[in-house]
Amino acid sequence: MRRRCFACCWQLLVLPGAGADSKFGTPSVTEASATCASVDFPYHGDAPLSEVFLYAKRPDDLEYLQWGGPLRVRKVERQRRPGEGDGAGDEPMYRMLMQHIPPGQEFRVKVADAPHLQGDVSEASEASHSLASPVIPVTPSQLELHRTDPRLNHQMHDSSVCVDLHWAHPHTQLHRKPDDVYFRISVNGKGEPPFEKCRDTFGRGVRNCGTPLASASSELPLSYATLCRLRPNRTLTFTLEAFNCDGQRAEGVITAVTPPTGPAMMIELLTHSRDQESKAGFKPTVIVDWVPQNDPLIEGHALYLGLADVFAVKLICWLPRSLPGHIELPVLHKNDTHSEDALLLRDFGRHLAVHQEQELMVATRTAYFVNGVKAGHLESPMTRFRLGNWLVMVEAVKCLTSFEAPHTDYVAYPVTLSWTEQQALARYD
Repeated sequence: MRRRCFACCWQLLVLPGAGADSKFGTPSVTEASATCASVDFPYHGDAPLSEVFLYAKRPDDLEYLQWGGPLRVRKVERQRRPGEGDGAGDEPMYRMLMQHIPPGQEFRVKVADAPHLQGDVSEASEASHSLASPVIPVTPSQLELHRTDPRLNHQMHDSSVCVDLHWAHPHTQLHRKPDDVYFRISVNGKGEPPFEKCRDTFGRGVRNCGTPLASASSELPLSYATLCRLRPNRTLTFTLEAFNCDGQRAEGVITAVTPPTGPAMMIELLTHSRDQESKAGFKPTVIVDWVPQNDPLIEGHALYLGLADVFAVKLICWLPRSLPGHIELPVLHKNDTHSEDALLLRDFGRHLAVHQEQELMVATRTAYFVNGVKAGHLESPMTRFRLGNWLVMVEAVKCLTSFEAPHTDYVAYPVTLSWTEQQALARYD
């Protein structure tokens, strides 16, 4: 009786061998660092696979041990071995990230579908070794601050502001491998503890912190992150930390003054002549006034024209600080002007000339300095004003049309029909 009970207990403690009908193929350790490893395995089950359980065995272990909780897996493209035909190994391949391996350790792994010892278990992998010492990630470089996309830079109820942090790093792609580099961004004022804004998660294939930025001029891949809920007009330190699965870290730091809140504007849509004024020669206009600010970092105001409820914005006028805080824009009344899709489709179905409603947006543009040298520009949140059934006559607006423009110019030119190619090219002579 004692022998029978001992045999039953031993069967519960050891991991059963893989059956011939297991839905898991033999796993393989494709890459290992000092404390992490990427494990690939074939899977030919019917149910979708999102997570598995990993068992590992070191030379001193009596049996395979469950290596932590369930691990998320990601479907990857199978790398064909030399000599394999086109039909070989067509089963899907999955990858997971194994962590907390002792440095300089030999180990084997098995994959299972359950945390207990009676689940479906794969065969054991070949022996692999973790590195003896961890690798330190590359330090992020080319840290810069930029204005946030005007289409996303909305005014907040708490008057907070947004900026974009840009950086360069050779490792921006995540493959669920030990050499993946993760990012963490924190912000703090002078004498204040850092506040974490975003952080990547180990083992995930999608970043929480950083979006790739296409560039043809940079030697290293670029990324950026939009950081909001920042206090306006404050000197803040932005810390970008690169870390890897081995716990090694490297960081870059940049300090700058955040932009102010949205400008205090007074926008008036003048569609009729004022009292005691003649109607002769009256032209409808939008009058934009703002209060001049004494902040030495403010360089001027940017006036944008956008389509209401549509992700479309363009700069129409740059108003430097040296100019008075006043501008008038001619407008034209147009029927069947809407921002709702249903109304636009309704009137279009009635064969009417429909128009998308416009809105004016004004932002305060400031400069930021690094070590006493001007490093770039930031912008405050937008002050917005919808125009309803009125459209700005951009072909009649003359101002500085870009931030670098030395002279004023018309924002747009009226469309002129050309019946021949010669007439079309003559416009640019």
